[in-house]
Amino acid sequence: MLHNLKNKKYIGVILLALCVVVLYGYRLSFPPEPYYDEVHYVKFLKKLIHEHTYDYASSHPPLWHLLTWGCMVLFGEHPVVWRLVSLLAGLLLLLWVYFLAQRISRDSLTALFAVFFLAFDCISLTQARIGMFNSLALLFVIIALWAFLHFLQERPGPRKKVLLSTGVFLGLGLATKLTSLSTLGIIYFLLILKTIKSRGERKPLFFESIFFLGILPVMIYFAAHAFILFLPGYSWKDIWRIQVFNFRYHLVEAATQTHLYASQWWGWPLLLRPIWYYFANQEGVVKGIISIGNPAIFWMIPVMAVYLLWDLMRHKSQASGLILLGFFGQWLFYACGLRLKFFHYMYFAMPFVAIGLAWICRKLWGKGRCGKILVCLYLVLVLGMFLYWYPLLTGLPIPVKYFQQHMWFRSWI
Repeated sequence: MLHNLKNKKYIGVILLALCVVVLYGYRLSFPPEPYYDEVHYVKFLKKLIHEHTYDYASSHPPLWHLLTWGCMVLFGEHPVVWRLVSLLAGLLLLLWVYFLAQRISRDSLTALFAVFFLAFDCISLTQARIGMFNSLALLFVIIALWAFLHFLQERPGPRKKVLLSTGVFLGLGLATKLTSLSTLGIIYFLLILKTIKSRGERKPLFFESIFFLGILPVMIYFAAHAFILFLPGYSWKDIWRIQVFNFRYHLVEAATQTHLYASQWWGWPLLLRPIWYYFANQEGVVKGIISIGNPAIFWMIPVMAVYLLWDLMRHKSQASGLILLGFFGQWLFYACGLRLKFFHYMYFAMPFVAIGLAWICRKLWGKGRCGKILVCLYLVLVLGMFLYWYPLLTGLPIPVKYFQQHMWFRSWI
């Protein structure tokens, strides 16, 4: 009997995974032309392929570009191809959030809830379906954090091997997007707490962390730029000029720019200003792609944060503390700096939102029948909201009236 129940559980998980893959990949070729930031990145890639030139206007590290360049060389310059790396990273992210949630909570059901919430939070789908590097960068830093927690929780295994894994994936994250520094800050904060407790190992731990969590990620970051030396007319000086340009752009020039869909970090959990990536209205038929969050998830973020804070203070819950640190570390990182901010930056905090909500649902699940009913109703609400928004996340043709029903606030237009 127990064996049959386990088989049914695994079959259900596999079916859910297949549904997510279909929902995320359906009509990936729409729109057929580059949209939103794809316009810049696809132009960059085509120049790299056809003219063998590195366009400084990319203003980001090159790892995503390199992987997508390889796909375009092998499979052609097709919309699905330049979105393929982002899609695969977005799907793999769901798997690693399961591993991370399980490591934090030490509970498989909590991990399943976390994957459910992340898969259907709406913003994760739009980030996985567009040729941008956010999903790849987030995948790398989540793997890095997952690896580091193995060391933090004093699980058996060589310490150097764990720190090596952490440093490698941090480096890959930095080589994809510089904002991966936020995760480096989280890991160093946890490392300091660990060092305070490990008095006898402070000296070796200090030197190991300097190499594996400092020097190694920087080495990987610069190694990702090495291909530039093989382009005609480029040298080490150009790699340095690219770094200067990128940092100057993000720290100085971007602060002077304006954008219709720019928004403040404090408004992201409240869904004050989502972003229209694509919009077309032809003869009363709307095809739109909006980067927005699932209201059933986003409007629960304040409740989640308050509960986790209470759980941390009342029960000294290490899980709640780790979730809060990850959430605030990734979210408030974008409060720093003067450059333009956009709603999709909230994507980097969503794995911790998903794990936080999962942690609460798991607590309710253990409260008996009423708790299970509440959790099931909430899961249905989350899925229902996701399906309600799905046409406007993927550009499915819909009537104007259906589009208007989704514009709950003027700031959403």
